[in-house]
Amino acid sequence: MLAKPFRRVAAVLCFGTVLLFAAPAFAGEIKFGKEPLAVDGQGNITDAGRKGAVEEIPSEPGDEEWTVHIWAKLDKPAPGALNVEFYDKTPDGKRYLAYRHVENDFEGGKYVHLELSLEGGQGFNKNHTYSVEITQLDDKGRDFKLATGKLKLGWTPAPAEPEGEDEGKDEEGKDEEGEDSQDAHDTLGAEGAAEGGPPPVEPKKKKGCAVDPTAPSGAALGVLVLLVLGAARRRG
Repeated sequence: MLAKPFRRVAAVLCFGTVLLFAAPAFAGEIKFGKEPLAVDGQGNITDAGRKGAVEEIPSEPGDEEWTVHIWAKLDKPAPGALNVEFYDKTPDGKRYLAYRHVENDFEGGKYVHLELSLEGGQGFNKNHTYSVEITQLDDKGRDFKLATGKLKLGWTPAPAEPEGEDEGKDEEGKDEEGEDSQDAHDTLGAEGAAEGGPPPVEPKKKKGCAVDPTAPSGAALGVLVLLVLGAARRRG
């Protein structure tokens, strides 16, 4: 059997182990949504809210802008300023604070839900994953962590420009008002003018004697005189 001193040491170790595992674990958590996450009357997230939670928020199409809805269960919060901090890493793996949002009017509730607008100009980058922490300052001025989570800021490309197509054209390439036909007519007119104008219209032939319009004016007068003389001779 073990001596009494050894039994006492064993009992102390067992008791310490029980306390270690019985101590409450860190209970804070953060959930993110594209839309506000559903909560119950107490502010706790519902099953539907958990199903709607995401790990990645898409950007506005073509812009480095993200709208993030946050729900968090806080571990031992107190009234006072609440900090929402986003941490990133440098290429060599060093952690740094990329952005901090301060909620000054926090009343100390167990649950909190916020809507944040994040922008590339604030230090955020597309397709980066950030460690998110909600903290408060304790009585000694040190950060006290209330909840943690991870969030990726995705990228949504701008919609492609539609291929250029003439609006109002029918399947044959003509618009409803027949503008193509008018263009063709104008083109033919221009071609005729370039060749010296449209061909002359031939005058209609008349019965009886006709005077050649292309004959000189003097010749026409001579013909008229001969006709008069011929008529006088027949009368004589």
